[in-house]
Amino acid sequence: MSFGTSPIELLATEAMLRGAIFANEYIYPAKWLTGLTSSLLSGTTVDQAIQVTSEADFVCQELNLIAWSAAGTIVADPNIEINIQIASGRPWFNTSVNARLICGTYSSGNFPNKMVMPRLIPAKSTITITLTDNQATNWNRVEVNLIGFNTYYQTETRVQVFHVV
Repeated sequence: MSFGTSPIELLATEAMLRGAIFANEYIYPAKWLTGLTSSLLSGTTVDQAIQVTSEADFVCQELNLIAWSAAGTIVADPNIEINIQIASGRPWFNTSVNARLICGTYSSGNFPNKMVMPRLIPAKSTITITLTDNQATNWNRVEVNLIGFNTYYQTETRVQVFHVV
């Protein structure tokens, strides 16, 4: 787990050092798999929902996307649109964006995209990730990973640590 210099990461670091929270690296994956209702076919748009654990808030620091056109064949630069929303329609973007702009990928030698401003996602939230194929490819498998850390409150609350409701 890495901590950057954004306000949310600094607040988490300070809270962890004083024993107010425990932070644990965590990854929330979403998968679009061939042969299932979640498959991403040529020209389609498919949603995947991720349920954040009920006992901890999640701070998303990085995004990663990996796409396979066939078993064992990773596409280094897939042309896929992405949109992400938390719970009751709180979108991360005003419209879908090309995944190349927001997600890094280990497959092309890049690392996951380090978010300039990590996002605090409350416990029990549902995150919906929507992918749209723009490449005329029936994808064998696509994975989007939200990478960051879970925040377990020990002696303080979310409001006390992050100054948000």
